[in-house]
Amino acid sequence: MEKMIQMRSAAGKIAALVCILFSLSIIDAVIAGFRQSANVFDLLPGTTVEINGIMMGKVKSAREITWTGNSNHILLTIDSIQKGHWFGDNMWQGRLTIDPDIRAGEYSLTVGIEGMKMQKPGKFLIRVYNDYAGYRQSFKSFIKRYLNISPWILAASFFIPVVPVFVYIFFLSGKIEQLMAKQGKAVVYRVKKGDDGCEIAFSLGTAHGIRTDTSLALLNEEGKPAGTVVVHNVSETDSVARVGPGCTVKPGYMVSLSGR
Repeated sequence: MEKMIQMRSAAGKIAALVCILFSLSIIDAVIAGFRQSANVFDLLPGTTVEINGIMMGKVKSAREITWTGNSNHILLTIDSIQKGHWFGDNMWQGRLTIDPDIRAGEYSLTVGIEGMKMQKPGKFLIRVYNDYAGYRQSFKSFIKRYLNISPWILAASFFIPVVPVFVYIFFLSGKIEQLMAKQGKAVVYRVKKGDDGCEIAFSLGTAHGIRTDTSLALLNEEGKPAGTVVVHNVSETDSVARVGPGCTVKPGYMVSLSGR
């Protein structure tokens, strides 16, 4: 049983570490999403990306949308217009293409409606980099910037193995509980504090020889005596017992029929 407990402890530490890494990956991805402006594009020469924006005005077709930029090496192609998902405004969708011969630097792009002077035209900033090494420094995700992998992919890679680890821990816990029950021992899994002491619950019942008013020794996490408990409610597999005032008890303590 001691070996099983050690194996469960090791598996628990592994699961905790993987869960921490999974959480950090998710946090990194979410923060990166908030830090990335919808109107700023970091790109390499020769790339094409999808782009969209809100139209503050009524348009019938994509041909009514106009755009201007400060470089002939940047091309905006408007593909369609549709209602926005959140506020119902018209949204245009298109593709932003960067010429392979463009120089590194910052460029601007303004989108409007033909023949209409808009108070808030769509303005975009395009930052072009010489090479991939420079482009990586623009990544808002620290994981993607330094490991060159999507934080979502990394989160998935952590999530997949943690499921069988938890199943393994659950399996070991069941085996340990069965072995302890054969020895007349059980771990306290619930503690309810009251004015006249504590009430605890543990997985020993009539199937293990426990009856109402049965006294059991209470052992702390180190296995040392910490008091005595008396059962007042019992089922086939579980019992509820009272601990007198002044006796400290918490989940993780054990009860034992033999007193040790």
